[in-house]
Amino acid sequence: MKNRILQWIAIILIVVTGYLHFITAAEEYVEAVYMGWLFFANFIGALVAAVGIFRRKLLSGWVLGAIITAGSILGYIQSRTFGMPGMEVEGWIHPIGLAAVAVEILFLIVFGLAKPWADPDMNGIISTFGSSYKRLSASPVFFPVTLVVMILIGFFSYGLGTRSSHPDHPLPETVISAQTLEDEYGIEMMLVAVTAAGGLVDVRYKIIDPVKAAKLATEEDGIMPMIYVENGDIMLMPDAHMRTQKLVADRMYFTLIPNAKNIITRGSYVTVVFGDIALEPMTTQ
Repeated sequence: MKNRILQWIAIILIVVTGYLHFITAAEEYVEAVYMGWLFFANFIGALVAAVGIFRRKLLSGWVLGAIITAGSILGYIQSRTFGMPGMEVEGWIHPIGLAAVAVEILFLIVFGLAKPWADPDMNGIISTFGSSYKRLSASPVFFPVTLVVMILIGFFSYGLGTRSSHPDHPLPETVISAQTLEDEYGIEMMLVAVTAAGGLVDVRYKIIDPVKAAKLATEEDGIMPMIYVENGDIMLMPDAHMRTQKLVADRMYFTLIPNAKNIITRGSYVTVVFGDIALEPMTTQ
């Protein structure tokens, strides 16, 4: 009875782990494409592990769940200390991230309490796996090949990360001045500055005429200022919660955009884009 209860608790915990990664996958994808896919893979893996635990499978259930949760915890720590490849170091306080870590720690505790490796039905699997590992590790090429594979994975991940900030769309061909933006679209550009120790770019603008400004808004995103740097080779965009949906006359708006890889510094020349309209390059403060 005890093991059955622990089994169901583990299933619930691993499913919650996958769900929390699934709902944040899109946000991670915006910042780094490979991270978005990793979060989605976490979700799929969690579902596979849940089914495996339900079917009392050691490798495809309990072990897979332990790898997913332990790897997620290590990933959270790395993203807050050294940073993930191609991404800036993030802050420790993230509600969904902290909730996921708590759930993952609980899963590992349940894993230790349930001791699935002690199940008689799984002893044969463990013995077979152990024998196979001994044969592989005895080979003189096992550790060199393992090291090379790990290095290749690291370089591949870093390459994906460095390309993650490239825009899906090229820099708009229509370029206007700040004065034209105000006269024709009712938006006064106020400020583009680097803040938060270089981790964020602060874009501030004022809505002069909501009717004119609505020309640059979409139903899905509202007004979403983006920043292009290095001749449009790299695009930075805000998270969904920083996009302006309601337009009010004479109201100042600000958008904080993650400064991926700290590509923008004070004095950088950047191009601010609203929809299909690009402003003349300006200097960040």
